[in-house]
Parts: sequence; C-alpha cells; structure tokens
Amino acid sequence: MRSVAPATKAAPAPPAPTRSRTTAPAAQPTKASTDCYPRSNAGNCYKAGQICRKADIGTSGRDANGRAIQCRRDDSVGQRWGY
Repeated sequence: MRSVAPATKAAPAPPAPTRSRTTAPAAQPTKASTDCYPRSNAGNCYKAGQICRKADIGTSGRDANGRAIQCRRDDSVGQRWGY
C-alpha cells in the first residue's frame, strides 16, 4: 500500500484592495452664467450677434461674458443682440 502525503493547506489569499469612491465637489456656476439676462427660452445666456425675440426689442441686459448687450432691430434678419 502506498502512503499518501498529508495535504498541505494553502496560505489564505490577502484581502482584495478596496477602492474608496470619492466624489468631485458640485460644480459651482460661474459668475458669467449667473449674471446674464435676459435668458433664452431654453435658459441659456445670449451672446452679441444672436437673434433676439421680438418681445426683447429695445431691452438691454448682460451677455454670457457679463458685457452689456441690447436687442436692436436689424434690417437683414429682424433683430439681434449687440454691444
């Protein structure tokens, strides 16, 4: 009869490294995005050169960069925001 060697136990595997999940701080709106007015129907800031609504003709406000803009009648397209 053959003699069987005793089974050796394998060393336990080290625990798997855990990843800590970090979250980025919430993006703070920039000064330009919070100070622009009036806003488009979609809520975006206007820039000079963009077409403005008929209801905005003659009004003024601030563009996406914080510069003063005014909605003026333009014979070629109707009305546009300008400096």
